[in-house]
Amino acid sequence: MPYNEGMDTSIQTLLDKDQIRDVMLRYCRGVDRRDWEAVRATFFEDGHDDHADFHGVRDEFVAWVSERHNDPGVLKSAHMLSNMLIEFASPEKAVVETYFMAKLELAQEAGGHREMLAKGLGAGNAAVEVLGRYVDRFEKRNGVWKVAKRRTVFDSMHTITVSSDDPRGKTWLLGTRDGEDPLHVARKESGLAAHAIHPATRK
Repeated sequence: MPYNEGMDTSIQTLLDKDQIRDVMLRYCRGVDRRDWEAVRATFFEDGHDDHADFHGVRDEFVAWVSERHNDPGVLKSAHMLSNMLIEFASPEKAVVETYFMAKLELAQEAGGHREMLAKGLGAGNAAVEVLGRYVDRFEKRNGVWKVAKRRTVFDSMHTITVSSDDPRGKTWLLGTRDGEDPLHVARKESGLAAHAIHPATRK
């Protein structure tokens, strides 16, 4: 029987939902900024992800995804979340369906990602847009919500060849995938650690 939210649990439910959303947002930032400890903090140690041709537990997934994104041929990465529905089966278990859009730019020499997302595309950089859903079973253990089981669903994918020339002027503030990204500059200016993980995800 689904978890029945009563008046005495409504505030806790809102707090739980906020923590789950925070985990999802930090996952996306972690991938795009190559902060692999933030990605690791999304899952419990025994957490499992079915992600394209990968099927395995947390540390294996982090090794797999970091190898692909650390490839210098993966020039840009942006993961954006939209619809999120959180359904509680109990106070310690929830099914979370989160729609995502991922955009990547892959150079000709990109390895694993090019093979997976732009196989057969001609010469030049590949712009990839993936629409999908993270279908997660979140669990709350010792007061902390993390992913116990993830199914990464791919609903639609579009790939085109794009020019490698960047028409933007040198005065534009451009994103990077290293410690020079404006996010890290702002964190340092505010006295925050470069790759701080939310306290709720540390355990």
